[in-house]
Amino acid sequence: MVNQREQIVSPQAQRSVSAKAQTCRCCGQPLPDLEPLILFGRTFKIKPTVCARCGEDSQKPAEPTRWERICPDEYQCTDVNRIEHELGRRGYDTIWIRSALSWQYGPRGLLVAGPTGAGKSRAMWMLLRRLLDQEQRSFAWLNAVRFRSGLQAAARDGATESFVQRLAGVQVLYWDDLGQTHLTGAASEMLLHIVEERTTGRRPILATTQYSAEQLESQFERPEMGQAIRRRLNEFCSVIVIRENAAVR
Repeated sequence: MVNQREQIVSPQAQRSVSAKAQTCRCCGQPLPDLEPLILFGRTFKIKPTVCARCGEDSQKPAEPTRWERICPDEYQCTDVNRIEHELGRRGYDTIWIRSALSWQYGPRGLLVAGPTGAGKSRAMWMLLRRLLDQEQRSFAWLNAVRFRSGLQAAARDGATESFVQRLAGVQVLYWDDLGQTHLTGAASEMLLHIVEERTTGRRPILATTQYSAEQLESQFERPEMGQAIRRRLNEFCSVIVIRENAAVR
């Protein structure tokens, strides 16, 4: 951050300073004439290093990053070391966290399954920070409520096709807590369509869930829809299961 600092020029250096035009070190604009300063009977001149405008701009708070604007507040202060310590204390192997954070963008997505409170969403949002702020990936994130309300709003506005196309077309789609809320037959069909479009287009899906395979299927009104979605996620995602001995498939 740039501060509007000032340098004191001694009388011996005044002549050379006056001869050389002073410019703002930020924008390059000419600086105002030096103002005299008298200290203990001696005259000095103040030499500002930045202009007033640049000095004011430097005091403005930094704009939040894209990730900071999107990420829920509760996950923004996540401490990975603290998660590892807590999971270790509870008897879980913590290697899965580093495996999740090291995921690299590509057609194969990532599914993290484990119990509530194991840090799945926190780890995912830490991964998303890299994907959004460093790699500048296009992105959408969902949970059951956001998906259902988005579908309803799109249907009301006659924009269902564009809503689905956006979810199918972004570089990164993240579904938080898949299976948390029961999905109707129509919503299940739409989700399956999005999953198929993404896998066909080699665009990854990131997701977390607290359910096993059979439990996940039962969260869909039509079990065959749940089975189809689960099969595609297993086929096109690396699956991390959080347990006493974490396993990556």
